[in-house]
Amino acid sequence: MKTNFSLLSIHKRLLTATVLIAFIFFALFGRLFWVQIISGHKYSARAVDQWTRDLPLEAKRGTIFDRNGNALAVCNTTYNCYVRPNAVIDAASVAKVLSNVLDISYDKAYQLSSTKGVSEALVKMQITSAQMNAIISANALGVYFSQNNERYYPYGDLLTQVLGFLSVDNQGQSGLEAYYNNYLKGTNGKALTEGDLIGRELNSNLVEYLPSIDGNSLITSLDLSLQVALENTLNVIMTEQKAKGATGILMNPNTGEILAMSSKPSFDLNNPPRDDVSYMMSTSKNKAITDVYEPGSTFKILTIASALEENLTTEDERFFDPGYRIVDGQKIKCWRTIGHGSQSLVEGLMNSCNSVFMDLALRMGTETFYKYLQNFGISNPTKIDFLGESSGILMPQGEVKNVDLARIGFGHAVAVTMVGLLSAVACVVNGGTTVTPSFVSTIKSASGQSLYLKNGSGKRVISENTSKRVRNMLAQVVNKKEIRSFVPGYDVGGKTGTAQKYENGVIASGKYVSSFIGIYPAEKPEYLLLIAVDEPGNGAYYGSVVAAPYGKMYFEQMFKILNIEPTDLENDEKKLEKTVTVPNVLGKGLATAVAELVEAGLQYEIQGEGEIVKEQLLPAGTKTYKNDIVLLIT
Repeated sequence: MKTNFSLLSIHKRLLTATVLIAFIFFALFGRLFWVQIISGHKYSARAVDQWTRDLPLEAKRGTIFDRNGNALAVCNTTYNCYVRPNAVIDAASVAKVLSNVLDISYDKAYQLSSTKGVSEALVKMQITSAQMNAIISANALGVYFSQNNERYYPYGDLLTQVLGFLSVDNQGQSGLEAYYNNYLKGTNGKALTEGDLIGRELNSNLVEYLPSIDGNSLITSLDLSLQVALENTLNVIMTEQKAKGATGILMNPNTGEILAMSSKPSFDLNNPPRDDVSYMMSTSKNKAITDVYEPGSTFKILTIASALEENLTTEDERFFDPGYRIVDGQKIKCWRTIGHGSQSLVEGLMNSCNSVFMDLALRMGTETFYKYLQNFGISNPTKIDFLGESSGILMPQGEVKNVDLARIGFGHAVAVTMVGLLSAVACVVNGGTTVTPSFVSTIKSASGQSLYLKNGSGKRVISENTSKRVRNMLAQVVNKKEIRSFVPGYDVGGKTGTAQKYENGVIASGKYVSSFIGIYPAEKPEYLLLIAVDEPGNGAYYGSVVAAPYGKMYFEQMFKILNIEPTDLENDEKKLEKTVTVPNVLGKGLATAVAELVEAGLQYEIQGEGEIVKEQLLPAGTKTYKNDIVLLIT
């Protein structure tokens, strides 16, 4: 019995063992099936990660060029140097090479090269290609490199607001860099390299290679030489006028192409003030596009064009200005409170008489005047290729009273962007068709393929005849009145403007924007210029005094750059011989000041009740025509 029991026990044990072995076998088989078949891709990927190295290949950002092929924003290539200690065979020799080439201490280089258990250590960032090649030539095994493509602006603070700047990860944050970021940035690639168990690269080490695709380049309408001249002019304004800011735009009025644009103050794009975010953001704004302002008398160009197109006036029509108009029971003053008396339409434009333009606006009525202003694009963005553009501000048509309409006629009770106003004026002077301002004419791939070309035509707003008549009047303004924007030998036309600034919806006392809009040649303009001075600080604020001289300054530089020779110079110089110099009457008694001005052949206007001249506009020493007006503030 015992024997039988023992045999039975053994059989049970064998059976149990067999079952257990079978279970283990099936478990192992199942696990193997799971690992190899079901999860094979996951573990394969893990294995690959352990013996491969993913090297990013950074794409080069596209270059931004001016219209003549000058590079305004480029991509400089540098390299980062790394060492992988497990792949280093001779740490001492590697340390010696790194120390000599990269100008770091031998001890530091040796420590980085010999510290085991570290997969990779950064040796130095932003080394040159020459340094990288020197290390490669020295056969420093275990040293590797990655590529950096850094943005560089060859002209520093030139075109600060137009070009814009990048974030730390090379994405456009403002300006053209932001607007065209998707075209410029390119597509990064990568390379997978193979190594052994301790991290040393194998001879046939390339596993996968996905090349980077460099960004596209922008061909802009900007002209570097004309831009430099504009920036120089604005810098002079900031210094001489002690201004809060200054802005300039040069446009081709026939195409809308921006040839130059700048605002001051600015900063070096290679060193943006990231530690002062508030200053950086305010200074990086392209105020010509993002900010609206009350234009003042430069807006009269649109009023007179609209009235002429409607046949509601002629150049010879006479107006009488006692110094004001009463509209809806309100007295609206002309800038010259004693009035301009009897004058023609042309003289009204030359004198910038507010009363004349109130009359024109009221004749047209709100519906007709608004039709033209909207067709000129005043209430809409221009659709310039730039982020953050603001629309102009017009009162809702149904809410406009006659008193509002009268003020709009001379450029008050309306707000515009500078680029919006210039675009509207371009329509007036180019023959009567709208244009879309733009910076970029062509986008080209790294291979040179053209991807984009600006095209399109505008709509007609006024006739060619009306445009010609306005251009002729603008030429007369400069040739017969605005001596401070007159350039001998050149057919320049223009109009100045002065407007008080608003802060929190109310007039800011003593704060003005002085501006000048000029065209050349007046007969058929190819260049349209705007100069605006924000809060001039020398006491003078009239556009004719503050802004017009800098319009002349810029045009003179432009003519030299473009090699445009003067015509009829002799007659123009004779005209200048008839000018007079404004005497200095500051601090003098009113009677004495008036006598000196009359003797010099000048007219005067008095503001204030005092007996002593505290301020004079025009400033002493100014060259002007006889019978020009000097404002005496007592």
